Amino acid sequence: MGLLQSASRLLFGIDVLFLLLLGFSFIYIEPGTGPFVVATLTLVPIGLTLVGSLIVLYTGWEPFE
Repeated sequence: MGLLQSASRLLFGIDVLFLLLLGFSFIYIEPGTGPFVVATLTLVPIGLTLVGSLIVLYTGWEPFE
């Protein structure tokens, strides 16, 4: 397993943790408020890095071999 695979696994774990924390926070945030908008916009980078790390893990891409 290469360095990129290890980094992708770590990033995937961090993304899952952030999604769980964000999902838990949505219980207590009122829709239409500033914190709700920030929490919703936070889903974009978390989702993109989650999808990117899953693609790297699924394909086994190693750019530096």
